This record gives sequence, C-alpha cells and structure tokens, in this order.
Amino acid sequence: MKITFFIACFAAAFSFTALGQDPAPPTLCTPGALIISTAFDEDAPKTRKASIAGWSAGIGVWWIEKGALHGDEVAEDHHPSSCTWRFEATDLILTAQFRLGTAEHIAFGCRDTVPPNLHLGRTFVTKDAIWVTRMSGISKTTKSEKLAELKTKLDPEAWHSITIEIIGDHYRATVDGHVVEARHERYKDAKGLVALISKGQGAQFKNVSIWHAKPKG
Repeated sequence: MKITFFIACFAAAFSFTALGQDPAPPTLCTPGALIISTAFDEDAPKTRKASIAGWSAGIGVWWIEKGALHGDEVAEDHHPSSCTWRFEATDLILTAQFRLGTAEHIAFGCRDTVPPNLHLGRTFVTKDAIWVTRMSGISKTTKSEKLAELKTKLDPEAWHSITIEIIGDHYRATVDGHVVEARHERYKDAKGLVALISKGQGAQFKNVSIWHAKPKG
C-alpha cells in the first residue's frame, strides 16, 4: 500500500519532466499528502510582489517562459530574489529541477510558522558546492550557520535535480545524487513557508513539488 502510494505521488510529480535528471526518491521517509506540485510550464509575464502560478513573487522579478520559472535579483532590493509558497507541515519532502545559468547561487529556503515566518533552514547550490544551513530570525535579526558542505562541480547551463527531506532534526539534500545532510534541533520546528531563491540573474526552476512526509519504519 505504501509503495503503491509512493509510486503514484512521484509519477504525478515527474509527469512534467522533459530535461535533466529526475529528483532522487527520498531515503529518510515516505511521502504523505501532496501539498503542491507546480510545473511552471504556462508562460506568465514579469512580475514583482504578485502571484505567479499560485506562488508569491515577493522579492526580485519573476516570470515563466519556455517551460520554466525565471527569478532575477533586482539591485535596488539589496536582497536575493524570492518566490514563496505558504503551507503548514512538520516533516516534508521537496523535489525540483533547476538551472543556475549566470546566477551566483540558487537556494531552497524553509521558514517556520512563527509570524512573520522566521527563517529555519536552507540549501544553497553554486557551480562549485552544495551546502546546508540552519537559520533563525528574519530580516536584520537573521542568523545562519553552515552545518554541512560538499564541494562538487555542477554545469550551470544544465538542468539539475534536487530532493530535500526534513524529518525531525535530520535535514538531507540530494542534488544529482550528491548528498549533503545535517542534524539540528531547529529542523524539528513546524514549517510554514518554502522559498525559491536566486542570487544574481539567470536562474530557472521547474517541476517543484512539496509533500508532507512520514519517517520510515
């Protein structure tokens, strides 16, 4: 029963996949209810601080073109671009595909349920490394600590896959089979928001899905 449900969930998420590697199946948990799955395959004009495919473009400029969500940093914002989805979950799985392009880095951020959704943790990806942080606070009170890092080369012009699992205090990010994982009490806190983040210009995202998760066993 669990195996059948798992296959059905991931088949639905990957039905959009055309380029790049499929995200790796989770290893720490099994998927529960699907929270959101967005292909970003319907064109949408450039927007700032507005809805795009149901997501919220909060910082930077975002648009959908040629089957992908584009997010560019805007200099006057003095902050990487950010596009978010609000929900409530304890443990979760996130899968997506991304292309770095000329962006300095992309990141997948997670924030808690404490108004106005304080930072909780983040996965960063550059053409040279993948790392995981634990976070707290918001805006000028933000604090961040790098807990684990893997140096590896990624082609910025190719599509890559990512699977993020946050189960209890355990955080595991898998990018094209490269694994970075860490443990911290902060990760146990309830999650209320996921953000797609881009530092610089040229990053793209597609096939972003989020599930509630259940620990294996």
